[in-house]
Amino acid sequence: MKYRNNEGTYERMRIGANIRKWRNIKEVKQKELASCLKISEASVSNMENDLTDITLSQLENISLALNVPLEKLFSDPQITLNEKYSIATDKEKQDSMVMDKEFAYSIINTIEKKDEQLKTVIDNMMETMKKLVEWKEKRTNN
Repeated sequence: MKYRNNEGTYERMRIGANIRKWRNIKEVKQKELASCLKISEASVSNMENDLTDITLSQLENISLALNVPLEKLFSDPQITLNEKYSIATDKEKQDSMVMDKEFAYSIINTIEKKDEQLKTVIDNMMETMKKLVEWKEKRTNN
C-alpha cells in the first residue's frame, strides 16, 4: 500500500511495526496470532517486519484477533494511546490516579498478609525444630 508523503512523492506504508506494537500491547504472542490467522509464525514475523505485503482480509483478521479496530492498525499505538491520555478530562485523570492508588494499596496489603503468613510458618518451623532437638537430647541421654 502506498501513500503520498509531505514532499508529494509516494512511499510504501509500513504498518508491520504498528501491528507488532498492538500485538505486544494486547499481550498476544506471534505464535498465537499466527494460529488465529492460520499462517506460520515466520509469516507473521515477515508481516511485522514489512517483508511481505498484507492483504485487506489479513488486516481484518489481525484486527479481529487483536481486538483492535481495523483503522487503528494504520497508526502507531503509542501515539494513539498518548493522544487518548492527553484528551482525558481532569476527572478521568483523577479517577485513574485514584484507581492506581487503590491498586498500590491492595498490593501492599497482600504483601503484608503474605509477610504475616511467612512469619507464622517460620515460627512454627522453629518450634518444631526446637522440639526435635529436645527429643533428640532426651534419647541421647537415656
